Amino acid sequence: MSEYIRGLIRCDKGRVGMKALDRLKAELAHAFAAPESSYTPLTAAQVVARNRI
Repeated sequence: MSEYIRGLIRCDKGRVGMKALDRLKAELAHAFAAPESSYTPLTAAQVVARNRI
């Protein structure tokens, strides 16, 4: 039974990881498609704060 639960946890972690990777890919695609003039300098702290879920 415990191996079954561990398997469920592994699957869930994988699913969560794939969702995060998909969000990152979408954000990068959006960033690379934007004109360079639309970029705004940000500090690392600003980026972290902006991307908190």
